[in-house]
Amino acid sequence: MEFTDLEKTLLERMLNDNRIGGRHLGEQDVCRGFPSHEKGNVPKSLKKLIKNGLINHHPTSYGIQYSLNPKMIEKILEIIEDEKDD
Repeated sequence: MEFTDLEKTLLERMLNDNRIGGRHLGEQDVCRGFPSHEKGNVPKSLKKLIKNGLINHHPTSYGIQYSLNPKMIEKILEIIEDEKDD
């Protein structure tokens, strides 16, 4: 499966911030730090990563929260390393 640079960056940022399993972020926080022209694409990328099982979503009383799937950390590391090899 091919992943865009935005999706790889999203995974890398969440991994570097240790957002795995029970440590999660809201969509607004996930979008923070991306250029304004990319912010509209972040929700689409999140949905694709959820569909592929790399990111989990947690419904809470204050909105949906996102974290990396702890079972997929090895695959996430491979995707991120693939980005650095390019």
